[in-house]
Order: sequence, then C-alpha cells, then structure tokens
Amino acid sequence: MADYSYDLIIIGAGPGGYTLALECGRRGMRTALIEERETLGGTCLNVGCIPSKALLESSELYNRLLHEAQKHGITTPEDSWGIDLNTMMSRKNTVVKKLTDGISALMKARKVDILKGRGILSAPGRVMVSSQEISAPRIVLASGSYPVALPDLPFDHKRVIDSTDALALDKVPKSLAVIGAGAVGLEIGSIWNRLGSTVTVIEALDRIVPGTDTLASRTLSSALKKQGMDIRTGTLVAGAEVGTRGVKLALKKRGDDSGTSEMFSAEKVLVSVGRKASVKSGLGPGMELKTTDGGRFIEVDEGYATSIDGLYAIGDVIGNPMLAHKAEDDAFALAALLAGESHPPWPGPIPGIVYTEPEVAWAGETEDSLKAAGVPYIKGQFPYAANGRALAAEAPEGFVKLLSSPGDGKLLGAVIVGRSASELIAEPVGIMAMGGCAEDIALTVHGHPTLSESIKEAALGLIGRPLHRS
Repeated sequence: MADYSYDLIIIGAGPGGYTLALECGRRGMRTALIEERETLGGTCLNVGCIPSKALLESSELYNRLLHEAQKHGITTPEDSWGIDLNTMMSRKNTVVKKLTDGISALMKARKVDILKGRGILSAPGRVMVSSQEISAPRIVLASGSYPVALPDLPFDHKRVIDSTDALALDKVPKSLAVIGAGAVGLEIGSIWNRLGSTVTVIEALDRIVPGTDTLASRTLSSALKKQGMDIRTGTLVAGAEVGTRGVKLALKKRGDDSGTSEMFSAEKVLVSVGRKASVKSGLGPGMELKTTDGGRFIEVDEGYATSIDGLYAIGDVIGNPMLAHKAEDDAFALAALLAGESHPPWPGPIPGIVYTEPEVAWAGETEDSLKAAGVPYIKGQFPYAANGRALAAEAPEGFVKLLSSPGDGKLLGAVIVGRSASELIAEPVGIMAMGGCAEDIALTVHGHPTLSESIKEAALGLIGRPLHRS
C-alpha cells in the first residue's frame, strides 16, 4: 500500500460515510473522507433528520402548551403563548452545529483526513477532489440521495419547495400543500400545522404511510385530522400554476377519467414524493457501474463490492430502505470486512419510523404482507389508553400490535402507534433479530409504570395470558 495516498477513501460524509470513516480510523487505517458540504453529517444531520426533529420538538412543545396546559393545572392569560420563529430556527441550528462539530472532533481524534469538495472516481483506485488526485486500493461511494421533483412542478425553492427549504422558512406560511404522505411530508406538515399554517396533505395512494400497517395508517390519519390537517388520499395533481403569491393546483381523484378537477391554492407547496439515489455523482467520465432496479441503485455483492475492482458502495445508493440507520449498519459491516474481521449480516428487520404525534414505528411483517403471502399468523394488541404511563402523560392515543407464528410463536412483525414509538420499536426488532418469540418479551420484566409495558401486554395477549385486558 506504500504506492497509495491512503488505505481507504470515502466519498460522502453522511451517516454511512462518516460512520465508516470513524470505524476505519479507529482500526488504524489511513482514511480520507471527501465531502462537498462545509460540514459533515450529510443530508440527515444538516438538512434532514436532525433539524426536522429539533423543529418537531419545538412545535410539539408549543402545541402541548396550547392544548394541554390547563389540563395539567398550568394557567396563563388568554392568548399569551406565542412563537418566535427566529429563536426556534436558531435553536435548530445550534443543535445541528453541536453535532457536526462533534463529528469533526472525532475525525481529528481518529486521524481521518477531511477533504472538502466533490470527489470523482477518475480511474480504479483514484479520486479527483479539488483539482487534486488521491489514491487508495479501496474506495467507497456513500453519496446518499436527493429529493425527487415532479415533472410538471419543478422546485423553484420559493413557492415549490423541497424538504431542505421547508426546514428553513423565515415565516410561517399561511397555507402549505404537502404532496406525498410519507414520513417526510407528514413530519414537516406537522411542524407547520402546529405553528399555525393551514396544511393540506395530498397523497395519490389510498392511505398515508403506505408501507406500514393499515390500522396504523388509519389511526395516524385520524389523529392528524383532529390536529387540523386536511388529508386527501387517492388524489392526484393534474396540473399546477406557480404565481408570485402562491401555487394553484388542479386536483383530481385517482381513477376519475371524467376530466374534472378541483382547483386548490396554497402559499407554498412542499413536494415530498421520495428521494433518488445519487448513483452517478461520484463517477468520472467512462466509469460505469452495474446497477439494479432499472438503474436506480448500484449493484453490490454481499461484501458491498461493486462491479469495479476495489470500489464499494453503502447507504442509499445501494437500495431500499433509504434510511440513515440502515446506512450506518452498512458502514459497521463494511468496516469490519475491510479489516478482515468476521461480521455476519444483520439478521433482523430495519425499522421504519414516522416522528409525528403520535409516532408510528414498525418492523418486520405486517398483517397486509402476511395475508398477501398466505402466511398464517396470530396477533396480540394492546391500546395505549390502558397504559398507566400513557394516561399520566396525556398520551392515550395509539396501540402496540405484535404478530407471531401460530406454531412456534416466532415473532414476525411489530407496529407501534403512540408516544415514543420510535424508542420502543427497538425491543421487538432485537427479538426478531435473534429469532425470538413473543414469550421472550412477555416474560421480560419491564419497568413500571412505563410505555414499554404496552409491548409486554401485547406479548402476553399473544401467548394467551392477557393481564390488563379481558
């Protein structure tokens, strides 16, 4: 390796790239991490996961003060609660900076070289960055993904905005249309709805969060409507007119071929219909890779190797689910493989999460998927409304549902709707990864009173021993 600049070069400093760099640096590999942004962390830390959660937290605090304070015996003169959006955004930026600075400090401690600029694979083992060529026997593409625009409604970043724009608005829009009812659209829609915007969610499919359990989707939809969001499923955008004061959308029901449409206007339109993997962003002229799914993703083998010798890929660019925690797991696995260590693939499911209120988290099979596959199952379900901690926290909305095999009791799937679902889903995910069963949860001592007891109660129901259910 003496002929190379580095042992390893990583293109992209998102959750996958920076995790890989830290892990390889910890193992003593001479590592270079290339990033176009001024700060590390990629979309997730800079303009996605972290800033959205900071704003969700601020907006939820404000919403609870408005609607729950009196229930808790907290009184205030009428209409005295207000928001300072500049302070809210400043807090969000402070959270982001603290984390990006922390990652930079870790890189320095682990002797990882940070190179700013766009990294381009010029030849096998060679990368151009800022007019400088560096080399390594192993190069990793971790270039992530970017928001998808609609063909007839391109982003102008003023009226038609993407998720990055929507997390940096300088005032609360009077009205916001959200096209796409996945996690990103519902989370950002929730932020601005809580802060006073009139939010309308437009979804082409027949339900929101299509990948999750049907009951979870219905429960969340009902909750968001109660919070004031207008949710229109089975609805298509047939046309759009962008003006200086807003956007006019022509909406029609899916399957309606009559040619009639409803005109709808909003000050701003957030397009959140998905993300596209940055498959070609790190490839120079003449560098071609084998791809999958019609060219959407880079093809890799079980060791994350691509069709180019010495080139690897992780994260969003290699396929669904396009989630930060999946990219991090790819990085942990590849770091071990590059170091010659044994690292069996993750045997469990990857959880999906929507950070609304209530939250939705799921992993493994759903009733829909099991029915479609003709797989027999039994289910145990427990409502948040029967959980002491949920009632004490004024959070009775939601449920836990566990699915298992009727023969051996093996846990097949889990869905949680309710406060802190994002935290609670880890327990059933771990059980499924170990090939465990509902009884493993049912016989585990859970703290009391906690929301996690709802998982135990659902498991007790699965094994025919319900406690707080008749």
